[in-house]
Amino acid sequence: MSELVDRIEQATKEKGSNFKRVERECGLGNGTIKRWGEQSPRLDKLVLVSEYLQISLDYLVFGRSCSETAQENDRNAAFEHLKQEQGLTCDGSPLEDEEADLIAMYRLLPEEQQEDIFDLVHLKYRKHVERKKESIYWTYHNGSSATKSGPAEDAEAQGGTA
Repeated sequence: MSELVDRIEQATKEKGSNFKRVERECGLGNGTIKRWGEQSPRLDKLVLVSEYLQISLDYLVFGRSCSETAQENDRNAAFEHLKQEQGLTCDGSPLEDEEADLIAMYRLLPEEQQEDIFDLVHLKYRKHVERKKESIYWTYHNGSSATKSGPAEDAEAQGGTA
């Protein structure tokens, strides 16, 4: 059985009832609750069962109370505040998890590899921000489609020299 069905079963026993009675009182078909072990139930049916058993929907679905969910949200907000307070921000906004992971991985590298990574990122940044066209790529791609090269047109180029 699934954890959901286990929680319903526990709450049902605590109320001195059984699945058959809960299903009948909630207008559910016979065996519906047990099928929730293999199939996802509809939300409206879960609400009926949680109200009948007088347990929160949070507890029924997630195994925790509303206050635990609120506490988790408070912890997440506190963490975001802590990241900002401790300087784990960039341009005034907190780092995303992916960005924080990149920093953590960078810190785990030996110093010479950190230098290589820094140089690579700096190069990419410089090309992006300054739009430098120093590589051989920009000899062929100047950003406009009007200057694409085609077959040689003058007699010298047609003779084999470019």
